[in-house]
Amino acid sequence: MAFRDELSEYSGHDGAGANIYLVRGREPILRMRAVLAEFSRRCGQAGATDDIGYFLSKPGILQRAPQLLLFTRSPEPDPANVTAASLTGALLLYRYKALGCDLRMLTTNDRSGRGTVVAPPGSRAKVASAASRWLLDRGALAVMISFRDAGSGIGSEEPLTNGPDGGSRLRWARREREVMEYLPLAATYDGTLAGIGQRTRRNMRYYRRQAEAQLGCVFVPEVKIAEPEFLAFNRTCMYAVPAQAAAWRYRSLGDLSEPLLMGTRDKDGHWLSLLGGRRRRDGAEILWQMNRDGLANYSLGVVMRSYFIEHEIGAGMRRLYMDGGTAHPIRFSFVKEKVNDLVVLRRSLLGSLIPRVAKHFVKYDNELAVMLVDRDLRWNSSEKGLVTRPRASVTSEI
Repeated sequence: MAFRDELSEYSGHDGAGANIYLVRGREPILRMRAVLAEFSRRCGQAGATDDIGYFLSKPGILQRAPQLLLFTRSPEPDPANVTAASLTGALLLYRYKALGCDLRMLTTNDRSGRGTVVAPPGSRAKVASAASRWLLDRGALAVMISFRDAGSGIGSEEPLTNGPDGGSRLRWARREREVMEYLPLAATYDGTLAGIGQRTRRNMRYYRRQAEAQLGCVFVPEVKIAEPEFLAFNRTCMYAVPAQAAAWRYRSLGDLSEPLLMGTRDKDGHWLSLLGGRRRRDGAEILWQMNRDGLANYSLGVVMRSYFIEHEIGAGMRRLYMDGGTAHPIRFSFVKEKVNDLVVLRRSLLGSLIPRVAKHFVKYDNELAVMLVDRDLRWNSSEKGLVTRPRASVTSEI
């Protein structure tokens, strides 16, 4: 059900658009898939919102609710009818809870920054900045947004208007970091290995031969497996995930437009590894991997990736992505990309507790936690470097 309170109007030069609509929850956001896909294409970010259903349901250490902010050029009588042509920006965030309590913390959930802020080139930083201030004005204590926008730094816009008390009521920090984006895949498997470090290349060949010779390892490019068997295998794996997370892995493959489920078996037909992934345009992405415990000397993860890479090259893929990155030395052969992180905190008693919450409740693969405990990060309190504060307020939701 759509309803409107008031419109939030920004100064005409901020590039973020005049109206903001808030879409709450997985199902309402999924109804915007076609619009988001077309808008992504228009912004030169084709594929940025592909398979959004998978990521909306991805479990985490804290309970979280997805929220989509839509920036439009003009008021829309029925926000559910927003089109790609009327959009100027879109931003997907998650609102966090702990022990049933709303933490009033919102972050993006993609460390790569690929699919969080969709906007024309050069204006993504403005959209992120405008969204942060808009959310803090409505009660958020902390907002963190990761995004891609080469050459679009935060800090060149006009300063914000100070709060009613004449002083700054927020502090913010920004950083730029590198991520290992993808491994280029050559036309052949040997050609791809030639571009990888010598030791990694040698290990991929050695452990694959060893697994085949000693375990009778065979590659299964299209795994057919029932959920109970999948869950049972998870319990035998190194770094087994909770049963609920394993069930999500299995069921969420149905949310992907082109899912991949591959594996390896030993000579007795027992699973050694299972790998879930997806194809996205010219690339294949590894989303998760499960390897049987007790066989560390065989480097089953390396063996599985070796087969995966060879198979996907044969399928015409030219890039290998890994969701969340990898600690394996193969990462040094990945193409690097720049990601911007923006954090804005409310200056309040509750806001001052956010860093402590981050230390105790948020994993350190979460960029918000990393930034909040980073003693070298430069925090700003002058409100310079963000977009002009909205002149009128309150939210519109669908």
